[in-house]
Amino acid sequence: MGISGRICFNRARTIIKPLLELLAGIPTVVYGFFAALVIAPMLRNTGENVGFVISSESALAAGLTMGIMIIPLVPSLSDDVINAVPQSLRDASYALGATEAETIKQVVLPAAIPGIARSLLLATSRAIGETMIVVMAAGLAANLTANPFEAATTVTVQIVTLLTGDQEFDSAKTLSAFALGLLLFVITLCMNVAALKIVDRYKEQYN
Repeated sequence: MGISGRICFNRARTIIKPLLELLAGIPTVVYGFFAALVIAPMLRNTGENVGFVISSESALAAGLTMGIMIIPLVPSLSDDVINAVPQSLRDASYALGATEAETIKQVVLPAAIPGIARSLLLATSRAIGETMIVVMAAGLAANLTANPFEAATTVTVQIVTLLTGDQEFDSAKTLSAFALGLLLFVITLCMNVAALKIVDRYKEQYN
């Protein structure tokens, strides 16, 4: 990358990075309104034009909106991690005769992969625990289906639904909510363990 390319990259970064951080900081209820008022009607109208029947409350609308919410989080954190790699490592690689592409592939990325894995884990955990977007875009129907065009729900929404109102501790709804919470905990724990193994593997390889 030449000097002019670096200047263009730095200018684009100074514009794009604040926008990504702004998108990552928007409350989820705002994304929920955006999904219900913009994404869902747009998908329904598009489906009608191409011959698909898409519900006004669909898993596709919720998924697309959560993607819009989560995607800025990963590149923003990954950019911070990559920039945190010491410049001395890059200079040492250049001194040994490596090109810029080789330095990025063999030095920068191995050093930054643990942080990138953590950013992916954080974004995935945020998606798993999301409630407002699902409620406002996909509805509350406990519908077990693989069709993204139909209304659906998530574990977190069902926990909130089951615990709404006055419930006895030993009632079926309360016990079901605790069972769903335990399932969610196990899933998140397995994801954390897998992420830690990936981080440790690349740390050992880099060291």
